[in-house]
Amino acid sequence: AFAHGGGAFPFTIGRIEHAFHVRPELVAIDNRTNPRSYLANGKTAARFYVDSLVHDANALRTLIRLFGLQRVALGSDYPFPLGEMKAGQLIEAMNLSDKEKEQLLYGTAREFLAL
Repeated sequence: AFAHGGGAFPFTIGRIEHAFHVRPELVAIDNRTNPRSYLANGKTAARFYVDSLVHDANALRTLIRLFGLQRVALGSDYPFPLGEMKAGQLIEAMNLSDKEKEQLLYGTAREFLAL
């Protein structure tokens, strides 16, 4: 699981995939699988998790598209003071269905923790 929406990773996947194709000796020495295949694909969720704490609705939509709802969990930044004043307020304010909001607010975390 990666904090802060996966940091720069979601926005460098194109570069990583490009390197996989044109410079495999640098990035694909022990892995012949295209790095993009580790992200969401149709109904298949990504193979790792990110949190939602990106403070930007467009960035969060990108995370949902790249990783799938099942792999984006509510982020709070606790115990640090840079989180939302009320955890989840960006998710609540977005034009998402109740089911999608529930998945982001607690569903993904419950699944990750097997609760």
